[in-house]
Amino acid sequence: MNGFCPNCEKESLLLIVQQAEDFTVRGESISVEVEFYRCQECGEEFENLKSTIDPYEVAYREYRARKGMLQPEDIRAFRIKRGLTQKEFSDFLGIGIATLNRYENGALQSEAHDRVIKLAMEPRNLMGLISNSQGVLGDSKKQRIISQLAEETETSWLEATKDVFGNYDADLYSGYKKFDLAKFFEAIKFFCFQERIYKTKLMKLLFYADFGHFKEYSVSITGARYARLPYGPVPDQFERWLAALILDDNGIRREEEWMQDYPGEVYVGNTSADLSIFTPSELRVLATVKEEFQDFSAKRISDISHNEIGYQETEPARLIRYSYASELSLKL
Repeated sequence: MNGFCPNCEKESLLLIVQQAEDFTVRGESISVEVEFYRCQECGEEFENLKSTIDPYEVAYREYRARKGMLQPEDIRAFRIKRGLTQKEFSDFLGIGIATLNRYENGALQSEAHDRVIKLAMEPRNLMGLISNSQGVLGDSKKQRIISQLAEETETSWLEATKDVFGNYDADLYSGYKKFDLAKFFEAIKFFCFQERIYKTKLMKLLFYADFGHFKEYSVSITGARYARLPYGPVPDQFERWLAALILDDNGIRREEEWMQDYPGEVYVGNTSADLSIFTPSELRVLATVKEEFQDFSAKRISDISHNEIGYQETEPARLIRYSYASELSLKL
């Protein structure tokens, strides 16, 4: 073929030559077939600038294959499958976004980073990363990925949700107890059995039970965290737990009941609670709370909760510390 020779500086007859060359990648020799031109007039050899083959990219791919490492498209495909941005995935991995971007575009990753990414690609491990990373994903995106991972790992939606949203430390915001979903559900069943309890009232009953037990015994019953919302203290992630309760068929049904001009949610217990999981002190507090507020409307108990010191001194949408339990108006 004819082409421009940079040595002759003119149009010359060129021969396309393909031959193997050795490239050293991290101390390992890798043979790659490269393509170049040889001028038939002067014998000069030079690179084919129009070639789409990058010999270093070929060498890196071969090196990864030998070492069992992930290829760039593997990393990119996994991230896209999970619906994660490079920023989100890099935050989970603890790898800089620029570094992850280079890996997805052909740069050779370190073996340590390759192991980290492989581990993160395992469904249960990714679930753990989501659980332990705060503020990386929004709640709706978290739940979508959790549901996807739960199906792949044959983990129930409820267990997966608990692993992510209920996996927090036992501290002053949880009443020095790890979140106990079983006790949380059984407490709801205790309050709702053969009763029609409005959601607003149910949330306050749980609050008074947990904070009341902490007031007397320095530990909560369920380990639930409570947030300051407009209608009073409510369990953090309460909508998620109520949905899980209904979906997991835990003997509670949700109904809609009109109050004046707007619908309200009512919870009705179909089966009695398993009281064997509670300690004697927990049962005493639960019974006291149920009896104390038996005849209270949702509005009345909500108004009372607004007067609690813990509610008044906590910023809107923030968690209420259990240390305020000492000021609780409930007499036990």
